[in-house]
Parts: sequence; structure tokens; C-alpha cells
Amino acid sequence: MRFIGDIPRLNAKRYPDKKALIMGKECLTFGELNRQANQLAHGLMSIGVERGERVVILAYNCLKCVVINYGVAKCGGIIVPANFRYKKDELVYLINNSEPEVLLFGPEFSSLVDEAAPEFSKPVRLVAISGGPLASGLTMKELMDGRSETEPNVQIDPASAFTITYTSGTTGAPKGVLASHSAFLNIYQGMVVEGDLQSNEITLVNLPLFHTGGMHALVQPTLIRGSTAVIMGKGFDPDEVLDSIARYNVTMTMWVPTMLAMLVNHPNVARYDISSLEKIWYGSSAISPTVLEAAQDLFKTRFYQWYGQTETGMVSVLRPEDHIEHSQWTGREMFNADLRVADEDGRATPIGEIGEIISAQKYLGMIGYHNMEEATRKTIRDGWIHTGDLARVEGGGYFTIVDRMSDMIISGAENIYPKEIEDVISSHPGVREVTVFGIPDEVYGESVCAVVVKKKGHELDQEEIINFCSSRISSYKKPKRVEFTDELPKNPSGKVIKKTLREPYWIEQGKRV
Repeated sequence: MRFIGDIPRLNAKRYPDKKALIMGKECLTFGELNRQANQLAHGLMSIGVERGERVVILAYNCLKCVVINYGVAKCGGIIVPANFRYKKDELVYLINNSEPEVLLFGPEFSSLVDEAAPEFSKPVRLVAISGGPLASGLTMKELMDGRSETEPNVQIDPASAFTITYTSGTTGAPKGVLASHSAFLNIYQGMVVEGDLQSNEITLVNLPLFHTGGMHALVQPTLIRGSTAVIMGKGFDPDEVLDSIARYNVTMTMWVPTMLAMLVNHPNVARYDISSLEKIWYGSSAISPTVLEAAQDLFKTRFYQWYGQTETGMVSVLRPEDHIEHSQWTGREMFNADLRVADEDGRATPIGEIGEIISAQKYLGMIGYHNMEEATRKTIRDGWIHTGDLARVEGGGYFTIVDRMSDMIISGAENIYPKEIEDVISSHPGVREVTVFGIPDEVYGESVCAVVVKKKGHELDQEEIINFCSSRISSYKKPKRVEFTDELPKNPSGKVIKKTLREPYWIEQGKRV
């Protein structure tokens, strides 16, 4: 197996009639998946998609999303997944930065594409994923009809780019991360081994497929193992998720901490049979000890915490046996990854001290940022990808993420890590969610601000939260200000967008936001 298109090709030989993908009443066997991917690849080549050409996909989760990924891979193209939450200006930015030959879009996005197209910097071939004929452009069905089901005769370099995945842009304009076929295949191999994936898994996929968590942490590792992926639609409905576990006898899934919090707080969870669930993968953002403990009590299964970035790929895991005594650690490098926790000069950080996580560019990391040479040089130095994540060295190769470098609060020359304070506040019985960040302070430079989402039926005020912290953490770490809100702003991977909350406090200062 040398490139991404080999996954359906080899499984079509091994398990031609086995279900690869299920979504509602639809399903595709491995044989059908490979044939459709081949037809699409031939169709794309017929309209000028050659090796290295970009193809953008804008769609809600669907089986065709997976077909498109493989079809683009087989003709040597580069898939560019677009966030289905994009507005016009965001779509225009992605198109003009990636300069694709083709844009495939779902029926829900026809109006958005029509609105954005006049501002594209170059002509883009439009292909509707489903629906009737277009006034200008093609449908995916028209592109595939009558095309050969044989493998395209295209020579592909495994080190060449397979995707351009755009970062969420929480700290500036989104950057397109170029990643290769070989890097992804190495990542999948690491996740299969470290995540104990079996050939009979039934994997529930309710993360967006445009996001690396949905496509590259769930669908692809599942399919490379010859297992079955059950794909859910847009949004996260706890009842639908729990019902799907029971209906399909789901054996494993991946959830972000926000989803786990919704499930453990769901009043009807006891009504569902979730006994088939053998493994829960989680990651993407920090999890509070309270939520993790409640999830372990509820699901009584094996938990795996994953860590990675779009730039690095998935690179570390905290396995079930590690959760017994060290559930609040982040993990240690996968067997085929290479991580360090280092100081500003690249020296290894001693046990108990805090440094930045850096990850080897070979053999899992990105090629670089698309059309952003300066940003690439800043992130990749001497073959190491600088993550911007701060971690404490625990020994034995383990580490614990304490925060983002950009989120660290410096108050009166003291370094304060918001995650520590978030863990304390989230243990309050009346708190559903919390985020902590720094705001301007005339005396100390910065002070701590907490934004809290209350649990239903609980009354809280600023004084109670501050007093709760006073007995649990040092005085200089406790919040000086506490705000309350109904919902925290999040990106598609479930991470809180602190910039949105922090900006009003700092913008008048002309300082960081």
C-alpha cells in the first residue's frame, strides 16, 4: 500500500461484498466504493484534473464525500475540503488561495456557490454532487456515467501532496496545510496499532468529514483495516448517537470532550443499549477530569486519548492502561512518531518542567503551508514542526499539555496556564463548561477572566466561582473577573475560540487578541 487510492483497491480484492460505509438507508460495499472511485477519477481526468491539480469539496457528511476523496487520490489530484459552515468571503478566500480546477458541492450550497463564484480569481469547474442538471457545469452523476471502472493508469509519488486542509484561522488567516499520501498512511498505521483497531469494527463517525478528525482519524483508519464506518449527518444529537450505537452494534467511535459532556449530562442515556461499545477515542481539546470520570462511569469501556495537529498529524496516544493512574496526562508518542518537549533553544525539557511540543516532520508531518513560505519556515525549523503547545514532561516518554503558548497568561511576571484553572472551575457541580483567558490589567499586565456556562437549574455568580477557586489554587491564579454565557464559541473540532471572547477586552489596547 503506497498511496491513498490503494485503500479501496486492495479492500475490493479482499472484501468485495463487505459493507464499507453506511449512512441511514444507504450503504457501499468495498467493491462498490472502489468502482465508483475509479469512475470518478476517470471523469475528473476527462475535465482536466491532472497530478497536483486541486479539487475542492463543499458538502455535509455523505457517502459521496468518501468516494470523492478516493477518486481525487486515484487521479493524482489534491483534495481540498471546505468547512460547510463557511460564508461567502471564507469560501472565496479558500478558492483563491488553493486555486482549484474543480469545485464539487452539495445541493445545500448552490446559493453560496452562485454568490461566491464571481469573486473567484480564476475560472473553476463546478460539479454538483447531487441534484438535477446545472445551467452551467456538471453533476457528479454525469461526470461518472459510462466511465471505466478500472484503475486509472496514473503514476503517483507517495511523497506528493494528497490534501490541503485549512486551519481554523483562530489566530489569523487560515493556512492551507499540505500533507502527503505517505504521511497519512503512516498516521493510519499508527492509529490502527495504538488504537487496537480490529477487522470487525463498526465505527461511528459523527465528526465532520471535512475535518481531519472525521476523515483521517476515523473513516480512513477504519477502512484501511477493512472495517465498517457508520457515518452520521450534520450536527450532534445525543439521542441519534445513542440510538445508532444500539442499532448498528457500534464497537468504537471518537468524540471531542464537548460531545462527551453532552452525553454524560443527557437525561435519557440509561434508556439505550450501549453495551456493544468497546473503545472510545477522544481528543481535539482538553477534557476536564469531571467529564472524563463521568464518561468512564457511564460507558465502562476502554478510553484512548489522542493528540495531534493538522500540521503534525496524529502523533500521541494515552492508552486504556495509562488511564488507570494517569488519566490527566496527555499521552506519549505513537510507536512511529517522534516528539520532543523542548525549550526555546531546542534542548530537551527536564522531567517536571514545561516546554513546547515539537514533532518531527518525517514521517507523519506536513509538507508545508500552501503558498506561505514564511509561515512554513516559522513553523518547520531544522526538520521539526513547532506546535505552539506547552507541555509538562512526566517521564517515561509521557507528557501533559498545559496550554497553548498564545493562551498563557503572564500576570505580575508569573506564568499562569488557563487549563489548570479550567479544570478547577469545571469540577464545580453547577458548571457545564468553562474557558479561561487573560485580560488587560493596569497593575499586573494581565489578569484572569473566566467565562462560564451554567448547568440547567443552577444559580451561580462571580463571587461563588472566585471563592471556589480560592481554596483550590494559589491566589494569583484565581479569576479576577467571571462572565456567564449560554454557549461558548467553538470551531468545528470542538475547540473553544478564545480569540472571540478575548478580543473585546484587548482590541482597545492595541495588543494581542
